[in-house]
Amino acid sequence: MKKRILLISLLTLLAIVLVACGGKGEEDVVGDLADQLNAMQSYKAEANLVLNTGQEPLDYTVEVWHKKPEYYRIALTNKERGITQIILKNDDGVFVLTPHLNKSFRFQSDWPQSQGQVYLYESLIKDILADTNRKFSTEGNNFVFDVAANYQNKVLSHQKIALDRELKPVKLEVSDANFNVLVSVDYTSFESNPTFEEDAFEMKRNMESALIDSIPTMAEEQEQNQGSFGTYYPSYLPTNVELVEEEEVQVHGIPRVILRYAGNYHFNLIQERPQAKDVSMQVGDIIDLGFTVGVMGDGNLAWTYEGVDFLISSDNLPEEEMAAIAQSLMGQSNK
Repeated sequence: MKKRILLISLLTLLAIVLVACGGKGEEDVVGDLADQLNAMQSYKAEANLVLNTGQEPLDYTVEVWHKKPEYYRIALTNKERGITQIILKNDDGVFVLTPHLNKSFRFQSDWPQSQGQVYLYESLIKDILADTNRKFSTEGNNFVFDVAANYQNKVLSHQKIALDRELKPVKLEVSDANFNVLVSVDYTSFESNPTFEEDAFEMKRNMESALIDSIPTMAEEQEQNQGSFGTYYPSYLPTNVELVEEEEVQVHGIPRVILRYAGNYHFNLIQERPQAKDVSMQVGDIIDLGFTVGVMGDGNLAWTYEGVDFLISSDNLPEEEMAAIAQSLMGQSNK
C-alpha cells in the first residue's frame, strides 16, 4: 500500500513538472523550433548585452528588427556613453551607421547568413537544430539548451540558450572552452510577426532619426575632441610582437596616431578622431567584433569605436589575430 502511494505521488509530481514545461520533451521542442523558424515572417526584440571579452565589461542595449527574407536593423547602444551604432540590411546592401558622427559604411555582403550573431533569434534556433550533441533541460518554466557555439570568434565554444514556453528567447550565455561566460544576452521583450513601416529599413530614415536623438552626444563629442587626442593600446598582442614606434601626424588638419608593431608579425595600428562626415565603402567583408562590426579586406581591418576610427594594416598578420587585437581595445580608456 505504501509503495502504491509513493508511486502515485511520484507520477503526480512528474505530471506537474511536465505541465509546467508544456508537457514537451526535447524532440517536441526542437520540432516546434524548426516549424517556428519557417513560419515566422518577422520579429522585434530588445535585450541587454554584456561583453566580458575585454579588460572591463561592456554593457549595451540591443534592439533587433528582422523581416524576411533579408531585412535587418540592429541598434547597439553603449549604456555608459549613450552612443548608438546601427547595422542595417536592405535591398541596397549592408550598412553600418554611426549617426553621432554622421557616418556610414556600405558593403555588398551576405551578412548575417555567413556568420551567427548572438543577438539574432534565428541564429540561436539554427545552432540548436544543428547540434546533434545538444543537451536539453528545464529550469522553472524555461526550456534550456546547451549547444556548441558557432560564431566568428573561435574563443566562444559553448552556449546556453533559455527559451520560454512560447519559445521566445529569455537568456543567452556564451562561454569559452573553460566555461567562463564571455557574452550574456538578457531579453527584455520579443514580438513575433510585427508590422513594420514601409521605410523602416531604409538608410536615410534610420540615419536622420538617429541623428535627432544623438544631437547632445555630438556636442559632447566635439567638445571632447577639442582636447588631447588620446591613444588606445591593445591589451593583446601575438607572441613575440611588440610596439617599436609611435607617431602622431596631422592629415588634413585631423590628428592621427600611428602605432607600429614588429616581431613574428608586423602591423600598423592607426587611429584618428574624424570630424562629422559621411563615408561610403564597398570593399571588404563584414567581421563581427562583438562590440561593433569591422571591414576586413586586403590585409586591413577597419572599424569605429567610441568616436575613433581604427585601422590595422599588415601584409602578414592573420585575420583572426587582427580581430583579437581589435577586440582587446574595447572597454579601455584612451591614454
